[in-house]
Amino acid sequence: MRTIFLTGGTGFIGRQLVEELLKEEVMIFLLVRSKSKATRVFQDKGYFNEAALYFIEGDLTKPDLGLSDEDKERVLRTDVIIHAGGQMDIQATTQEATNVFLNGAKHISEFAKSIHQLKGLQQFIHVVGYMSPFDDDNSKVAIDVFQDGHDYLKIKNPYERTKFLADLYIRQQASAIGYPLSVINPPTVVGSSTTGSTEQVAGLGLLVESMRRGLMPVIPGGKGYKLPLIANDALAKFIVQVVTREPSSIQTYTLVPDQPQDPDISELLGVMSESMNMTAPTISVPLRFMKALMNGGISKITQIPSDGLNFITNRKFANDLPKKVMGANWFTKTSVMNFFPAVVADLDYRLMYPNDQQHPAFERTLTGNTVIYQIPGEGKPFILFHGLLSDGEDLFPLGLELHDKTGQPVWIPDLPGLGRSPFKREKNLLDLYLNVVKQLSEKASNGAHWIGHSFGAVILLEALGREYLDTKNTITLLQPPVAKKNSKAFNIPPFMSKWALKSATANSLERYLIGNGLFETRESIPKHYIAKVRSSFTSPRIVNTTLQLNHFLSKNYQGDFTNVPKPNLHIIWGDQDRRYSVPAQLGKVDVVPYGHHFPLSHPRETACYVLGK
Repeated sequence: MRTIFLTGGTGFIGRQLVEELLKEEVMIFLLVRSKSKATRVFQDKGYFNEAALYFIEGDLTKPDLGLSDEDKERVLRTDVIIHAGGQMDIQATTQEATNVFLNGAKHISEFAKSIHQLKGLQQFIHVVGYMSPFDDDNSKVAIDVFQDGHDYLKIKNPYERTKFLADLYIRQQASAIGYPLSVINPPTVVGSSTTGSTEQVAGLGLLVESMRRGLMPVIPGGKGYKLPLIANDALAKFIVQVVTREPSSIQTYTLVPDQPQDPDISELLGVMSESMNMTAPTISVPLRFMKALMNGGISKITQIPSDGLNFITNRKFANDLPKKVMGANWFTKTSVMNFFPAVVADLDYRLMYPNDQQHPAFERTLTGNTVIYQIPGEGKPFILFHGLLSDGEDLFPLGLELHDKTGQPVWIPDLPGLGRSPFKREKNLLDLYLNVVKQLSEKASNGAHWIGHSFGAVILLEALGREYLDTKNTITLLQPPVAKKNSKAFNIPPFMSKWALKSATANSLERYLIGNGLFETRESIPKHYIAKVRSSFTSPRIVNTTLQLNHFLSKNYQGDFTNVPKPNLHIIWGDQDRRYSVPAQLGKVDVVPYGHHFPLSHPRETACYVLGK
């Protein structure tokens, strides 16, 4: 069994790497600041394995990494070192960055030397950014990085400068001592290809934050410039493959993809803008001019450092070595552009709700670029579609009740443009949502129990009318908004509607919710619901999508229910709704004493009504 000493294992890249390494026959010694915190991290992730994962408490910035004598002995017996430690903070001071990166490189290189002299180090793997100026051709630059390095590298940003000097130092040490070194240069790392979840918001998140605040009206750099990306699961799989190799020298693997997997910045911003339901910028501005503007004071206004533009480049990169390891089409198969819209929406969501924690019962995945939350089970799945002023997580309590009472699977999508799902432009707005029905019905080939609340009910009605759902499926509609009581309530100018959403206070929102019968009383409003809705209005994606869908329902939607197979329908109606009337034209309706949002306020009772109990 191969033993590995890993730094940075609790970080955004490291956690994914640990998961991939544990699929191999290895023993991992993981450097952590706190064993108790690390245990919680990996237990929450569901892949803590005491037989293959041992936590070593220490600190990169301290001599001998601050290890106990017992842990030093463990590290000295390892076969491979993987150094991926150091927090991403492009605003770190010179002292902070030097302490973490340069001193960390020195301390871990001392262990590498001791291991190699004691038993032979099979390989040292160093993960460092793709913009490093050092490669296999210039890895023997003869300078003292601690004394002369800061003058040698004319890079203003301390974070980048010290990371690259650490790269040079580790190359110098490997060359002098003689152990094999593999340097892996990933581009900007984003979330897993299966979920799009990007916990590290300091990279691409800076660009998303700028866009969502309306501060990206131009294309930085223009044609020929790009922001290369890689998924953390693709990076982790690559590192595992490098671990299994037996190099004899220093090799550098640059993981920057080819065109068209690596589009230029204008194409990237176009996809981002569409995902955010915004207008894409069309005017290009030279990168130097943009940096000068930001250094001149724009950064203080935007709260985005000019160094955030350093990840955008027109450099050419060679990637022949990674192709030899993973295959010629690896970059095509792992292209971030396959799920990039979901990454953008996830970052937007995290910027709205920085402290949000997903419910542990639900697994998250992607269907296309639509986020789906799932609970596994036996039998036909319950598929729940949410309405406006909510997202998939608001239906978690109802989903849990249905699962607990039946043991059947539960699937809850975030509808496009809402929650964590990106927007996508379609000629017909409703087609965007009907496509989700088609995709999920293909996955549920034996049929499903479909439940739609409010706008979600409209989607299912349209799907029935177009015969997207056959007799293997059952459909429950919760508060379908198809019979308006007072059309004048909807005649608000779109500009004023957007202004009203963005400026809504907690009190005004509460008055709106109760006054329109969305909830029957203040006490029936779920805890944190109002705060969550207000936070969602900081997102142009959610505001613009909400307004478009509200406009569709209030002015454009004239549903024709003559062809709807009514025997398939089960309709439940909250009689406290003050905006819509009972949809008697759809057939028999079960009336309950609640407001429009009763699936959110009364999930247990709703589950009983749905199941007929």
